[in-house]
Amino acid sequence: MVEAIGAFGRGLRGPSPYEMSGPFLQKRKKKVLDGFKVHEEAWKTSGCTLMTDAWTDKKGRGIMNLVVHSAQGVLFLDSVDCSTVKKNGKYIFDLVDKCIEDIGEKNVIQVVTDNASVNVAAASLLAAKRPKIFWNGCAAHCLDLMLEDIGKLEPVQETIVNARHVTAFVYAHTRLLDLMRKYLGKDLVRSGVTRFATAYLNLKSLQDNKKELKRLFRDNDLNEMGYLKSAKGKKAEKVVNSEGFWKNVDIAVNLFEPLAIVLRRMDSDVPAMGFLHGYLLEMGQKLKSPLHLAGYYLNPYYYYPNKTNIEKDGSFRAAVIDCVTTLIDDEDIQDNIIEDLNKYKEQQGSFGHDIATRRRRNKDFNPATWWLNHGTATPNLRLLAIKILSLTCSSSACERNWSSFESVHTKKRNRLLHDRMRDLVFVKFNSILRQKKENKGRDPLEKEINDVLEDDNNEFITGVEPNASLEDQEKHKMQQHLKPKPKE
Repeated sequence: MVEAIGAFGRGLRGPSPYEMSGPFLQKRKKKVLDGFKVHEEAWKTSGCTLMTDAWTDKKGRGIMNLVVHSAQGVLFLDSVDCSTVKKNGKYIFDLVDKCIEDIGEKNVIQVVTDNASVNVAAASLLAAKRPKIFWNGCAAHCLDLMLEDIGKLEPVQETIVNARHVTAFVYAHTRLLDLMRKYLGKDLVRSGVTRFATAYLNLKSLQDNKKELKRLFRDNDLNEMGYLKSAKGKKAEKVVNSEGFWKNVDIAVNLFEPLAIVLRRMDSDVPAMGFLHGYLLEMGQKLKSPLHLAGYYLNPYYYYPNKTNIEKDGSFRAAVIDCVTTLIDDEDIQDNIIEDLNKYKEQQGSFGHDIATRRRRNKDFNPATWWLNHGTATPNLRLLAIKILSLTCSSSACERNWSSFESVHTKKRNRLLHDRMRDLVFVKFNSILRQKKENKGRDPLEKEINDVLEDDNNEFITGVEPNASLEDQEKHKMQQHLKPKPKE
């Protein structure tokens, strides 16, 4: 683009503010809407999940957004300014209900939100009006609460504090930070999507770079810099040289890691309904939602190796039957699916082909695609399985990227340009979601930022616990401002 501007030469006229906020914005919005068509087709064939989440910005303005997830990916539908209303169950239900009406009730299989009491109330209202739609709590939210509980255990909390002494000390000094990056070849600190995802990522980073950090703190150049003579430097050096600290890091990572592995799967935009219950069973946890149990039953990776126990436990078949009667009205099709379950159980027809058997042994495979390819002997059950296994278990796509709202929802735009503001959010958020889908190699636990130093809320850089009192935070800022700067 820059080359094209240069080739034009002098006299090039840039777009006016009217063109940018009017015709150009509407043209871009139309392009985004045109991209909805392929998603809408996916909603009709494999169903979709509707999710909603509320957010309050730094100035106290409340916003709720509505996002839809399907096998085709994630789309942002709308944002609603809820600053002046009471966000109770009835309000949330009305928003969700209108959105379901726009999408088409037959296309929506479930609504996923966090487990706040207002959402539970909204779920009850939806069940009364639309009993064919499930309402499930966000699995990622539940898992993050479990991570938080682990992080609050006294030994783990102490380990996090000691780790913070090391990382905050390193990142407080430019020359030391440069020396550390030479040793590691990368950044030590990582930023997670939540506080305790951040804690896990940084403890894991410390664990992986233990040898390099010990060598760093023995480096003659670091000693000559004089940083280790300060109180914080002595504390950081003591922590790094403590074998007790490193043993506690290993323990904390081992406690966090099983949940983090599950959270990575649930927090991504990949359909995960077929795997959640299986992952939780490996952790000694269980879920009772019909969709979660049915997803486990219909995932051949879990079903065939555990068929005897699964069939002995009637709750899984009961969950499938619950989904059949909820999602399908035609009684003949219902009866046909129940009969087809036995073909699935006995691996009859296409279920017993060598390639079907071989493909289901790979945990990284897509169970919905497996049914698409190998469920042809049972067309009605095949369609139901694809719908269930194409679902997400998390509302994370709705909860992330609130920073894009912060940049658009300015006070001036809220007062003067409400319609344009909503169009800006619509275009910007959908562009971000498309980029996330294209960047499949990203870690869903990590926050998407250009530079970790830009994350002002990362306690492993600031050295301040996010939940610290305002007084403590101000005290820390004052200390940072007043402390003498070492010569760089």
